[in-house]
Amino acid sequence: MKKIILLLLALLLCTACSQTPAIPEEPPLESASDAAEQAPAFPETEDHILLTLEAPLADGRTLMLEAFGRQIDEYNWGVREVRVYDGQDLLQTVFAREAIALEWDYGSVLAEDFYDYTTCWRPEETMKVLDLNFDGNTDFGLFGWSPNNAIPYYYWQWNGEQYQFACTLQDVEVHPETGEVSSWYKVEGGILYQEDYYRPDEEGNLYLVRQERERYDFPNLDANRGGALETWVPREGVVIRPRPAGLDEDKLVLIRREIPVYEVHADNTVSHFTEIWELRDGHLQMTSRNAYVYDECALVKRPGSAGRRPESWPASPD
Repeated sequence: MKKIILLLLALLLCTACSQTPAIPEEPPLESASDAAEQAPAFPETEDHILLTLEAPLADGRTLMLEAFGRQIDEYNWGVREVRVYDGQDLLQTVFAREAIALEWDYGSVLAEDFYDYTTCWRPEETMKVLDLNFDGNTDFGLFGWSPNNAIPYYYWQWNGEQYQFACTLQDVEVHPETGEVSSWYKVEGGILYQEDYYRPDEEGNLYLVRQERERYDFPNLDANRGGALETWVPREGVVIRPRPAGLDEDKLVLIRREIPVYEVHADNTVSHFTEIWELRDGHLQMTSRNAYVYDECALVKRPGSAGRRPESWPASPD
């Protein structure tokens, strides 16, 4: 019996020895792309780089502009500062607060942190670059806020050594062929739209050269051809810098008005005219009144939503 038990123990030991212990397999290596996809995203509520743009200068250098900010609420992103790099060297840090405090100078009405960030609906639109004064240096603007109007940008200009806050302008277009910068906005929706034209002075600062207004508040206005077009210029010797609409009304003078009108006659027929009024001898006087004949194929209805006035309206004065 004792021999049988010893034999069974020997068989069990041999069976155990013949089984190779299992070696745990190592997990497969992750590729860099897989790791990046699985890595947690940078918290949008913390400041980080929202946008990077190049800024070529007239001296041949190209600066890098980094818009640094965060998501400030469910629908908006804001820039707190712009870091200006020349290669690896940080040249300057521009704070949005500088412009916001000037634009929204309402004392203690607004919360203190309101002045720290701009407001924009998409990170990729928080900043843009352009040459605002035609000196060959790249200037930049920060999307200011989202009004029921043309978008305002806070603009900084390169002064040869660093960026300096210049102005706040809406819906800017640069016109190199005329050396002008235009800014379009509505003053009163459906009634008055305005476009300001600026030029740089010898120091590169913008000044107003004229203001074009499109008005829809005249009697007998033939609105199918657009509004009355007015040209206003600064009074002699007056220099006007970019400022909010209406602040310099008393410093401007109306020099020209073109107005499309209609007349209803006793027999209910309608005639159309284009009146030109010009400043003569210190007074606005009508200098021409030409009949206008509609071409049905070219009839243009007033657009339902406001925008820049087209370069030319279909018109054929008789």
